[in-house]
Amino acid sequence: MLPFPLPSLLAVVTTLGVILGALGVLLCLRILLVKPADLASTAPVRLGIATLPRGTYLKLLAFAALLVVPLGAVAVANYHVFEGVEEVRGCASCHTMWPMVNDMRNPQSGTLAARHFRNHWIADRQCYHCHSDYGLSGAANAKLEGYRHLARYVTRTYPEPIRLRGHYLNGNCLNCHAIMAKFQQVPSHHTVGERLRTNQMTCLNCHGLAHPSPVARTPGSAEYAGLLSRPRLEEIR
Repeated sequence: MLPFPLPSLLAVVTTLGVILGALGVLLCLRILLVKPADLASTAPVRLGIATLPRGTYLKLLAFAALLVVPLGAVAVANYHVFEGVEEVRGCASCHTMWPMVNDMRNPQSGTLAARHFRNHWIADRQCYHCHSDYGLSGAANAKLEGYRHLARYVTRTYPEPIRLRGHYLNGNCLNCHAIMAKFQQVPSHHTVGERLRTNQMTCLNCHGLAHPSPVARTPGSAEYAGLLSRPRLEEIR
């Protein structure tokens, strides 16, 4: 056993992104100091086992500063977004999601999200498990939705209260619950089983809201201030 915990892949990617960003800034500052005469210089520049004319070296440096490093930073940032959307703290990093995260972690709340969290019915990545459809396409679509959410958040092109785009499929609930004996023992589940499987009705019709109501999440409402307190990200996984 190692005497220290290994960092998570997401932490490594975050660190790499910071390094690439800082490197890009430093390279750009270095390029700003280049004079036109330097680009024609043939003075040798030693790079380990290779030696390049100074002009060629500076052009390669500019190529790295303006294209290679930025593309690397973009790739790392995109990977961070796609992986980060699986964690609750990824959702909690945007203030529009604070009401949902705070309610889910509230031991007094009766919403479905809070009950699942309180009873440990989903061990981790609670938001992602419930909001990603099953299969490869479901995971890909969920991550693309996370990227779209980030773009809307950064550009401030979202309305409040935010709402789910499209429809929530009952299959996300049934894939876990339909195989449980406790679920099968409820007569009404069999009565409306076909309607649930075909999404003609929603599980919320009987089991209440998954999150605080749109009215509660509307800025200025009586409940809004309590729901909007900033979650402590260090306590969220």
